[in-house]
Amino acid sequence: MKITKICEELIKPSSPTPIELRDHKISFIDELIPHSSIPLILFFKKSENITRSQICNHLKSSLSQTLTQFYPLAGRIKSQYSIDCNDEGAYYQESQVDVSLLDIIKNPKSNELVQLTPYNSNGTLSNFQELLAIQVNLFTCGGIAISISISHKIGDASSLCNFIKYWSNACEGLIRSRTRSPEMLLHSRQSTFLKNPSDIENDKVRKDSVFISLPSIFPSRGTIDNTLNVNSMPLRIVPEKLAVKRIIFTSSNIVKMKAKLVNWGYNENATRVEVIIGLLWKCFMVAKGCNSVAIIPVNIRQRIVPPFDENSFGNFFLVTSCMASVENEWCSLVGKIKSAIGSIDGNYVEKIRGDDGFEFVDSNFRQVGKLMRSQGDDFRVLTISSWCKFPIYEANFGWGESILTIVATLGVKNNIALLDSKEFPGGIEAWVVMADQEMTLFEQDKELQHFTSLDAIGDLN
Repeated sequence: MKITKICEELIKPSSPTPIELRDHKISFIDELIPHSSIPLILFFKKSENITRSQICNHLKSSLSQTLTQFYPLAGRIKSQYSIDCNDEGAYYQESQVDVSLLDIIKNPKSNELVQLTPYNSNGTLSNFQELLAIQVNLFTCGGIAISISISHKIGDASSLCNFIKYWSNACEGLIRSRTRSPEMLLHSRQSTFLKNPSDIENDKVRKDSVFISLPSIFPSRGTIDNTLNVNSMPLRIVPEKLAVKRIIFTSSNIVKMKAKLVNWGYNENATRVEVIIGLLWKCFMVAKGCNSVAIIPVNIRQRIVPPFDENSFGNFFLVTSCMASVENEWCSLVGKIKSAIGSIDGNYVEKIRGDDGFEFVDSNFRQVGKLMRSQGDDFRVLTISSWCKFPIYEANFGWGESILTIVATLGVKNNIALLDSKEFPGGIEAWVVMADQEMTLFEQDKELQHFTSLDAIGDLN
């Protein structure tokens, strides 16, 4: 595959950020997070109604408009606990790819995926200055892949999905408003987050920005120096060859998995995510031939009392973990997973509000770092993140919903990302990253083969 850079530029907000919002103090949870990348790649089929040149122009215009509301994303890191909202802009790149979109989807390779993203997101610290980076990839078939990456320093997975929702709504509204169709114009007024299409040109920064809520309640302590805190959330540099598998759990197979749990004697109401994590964790231990610790980030916006708005932007998650033996049956692992996730309840999360809230979160993250650094031949750490229920596939920039989404941290070893399945409603797809030789053992598990569809998507070199 050959990819040619067409252009690159910085997209600035359409309206300048007011002076009173220029110095953005992040929350004390953000303060503890390193400046690493959270990337998504959204794949779209060819549009029959709008040219790619028009698409790119509308993407840039709507991005500029959206940055007026998401103004810190156009700024730069000033210190460990603040962002200079100086409107320098988000990174934007367009690239021409000399293969079809289906070539990538059917059999992606590491070097191809890396070229589709503005930065190589391999779990290491980022050296780019921009807090938001976009790469629009144009395929020979007319398809498009949009890679969107934000710095973990300023937001989590929920934050990224929130930004994509706002940006796609703005772009869709812009495209529809310029068709001059009354029917489409009405739809644009209903779908976009702007009050009406004329606001595309005139919208100003709103002081009730989604960025304000978390820092106002959990203000940064300013106790950490400007060097990045790499001890709390460890970053893993992977020298060996990795393999990636896309594994599909249909809704009917998830029902069968839950039925097996009942037959085994498990009487609690396990979620589909808990059931799937239990099976994948079991296969991971068998492939590794040792015991394991599972680490699971938990979005706590709806777990705190009263619940936070899902649109609140920033890092608002804690991490839970549980240990198991390779001899454990996968059905018993579901109970461990459910108990670990359930421990992050309202009473637990409420500790963040206390006088020692900063120390509480710092201790939570440091426990994860300690596990990462202490793993050896006797146990291995598996990180599992769930993007399920995030409205990723609802993003419609104006020419149709995406046909596939990849969480592009595919260079991070012993890592699993779960997403709702686009192809099978109610199902879940898992993207598993392991060492190449261990993946062969992983996918040979008979129960995994019984309950899933395995779709090899190539090795990462």
